[in-house]
Amino acid sequence: MFWFDKVGSRTRTMSEMMDRLGLDMEAFAQRRLGLDLISAIRTCQLCNAERACHDWLSRPRKTADTAPAFCPNANLFARARGELS
Repeated sequence: MFWFDKVGSRTRTMSEMMDRLGLDMEAFAQRRLGLDLISAIRTCQLCNAERACHDWLSRPRKTADTAPAFCPNANLFARARGELS
């Protein structure tokens, strides 16, 4: 059961990160037949920076221009912001 709990938690965290970056999950899912979303979810699931991510998201800031450097999806999110804006 632990693995399924982790998947749900990480998916919520990634969704919060995308919201903070101004990325629409639905638009992101439609990019490249959803392959970017699948890749981002998988990368998030394997990430070792869960504590840093939660700390970053807990800051009172409402939006951000870029994902933090520790995020393994930072480049993917930056490309998506450029293409979806």
